[in-house]
Amino acid sequence: MKPAENPEPFVKLVTANGLPEADLWKAVLETAGIQVLLRNESLAALEPVNVGGYSAVDLWVPREQAARALEVLQDERVQAPEWEEEP
Repeated sequence: MKPAENPEPFVKLVTANGLPEADLWKAVLETAGIQVLLRNESLAALEPVNVGGYSAVDLWVPREQAARALEVLQDERVQAPEWEEEP
């Protein structure tokens, strides 16, 4: 992520425990129309398992979309899968 490429101020939203998790969260956010930049994904690609934080990937979003992005991720985590029956 280079500031010259993205003049809009970005903020760190969350840190994923690896590239698969980061890619999933990025896809969810982009589906909601939120731009996402990944940071440290190159290192995570080399070490897919998070050992001591080496494969942690930061997700950055535009500052004005940060609150909405957190809501989207929270909604995604709370929703039960379709195959799971409710009591």
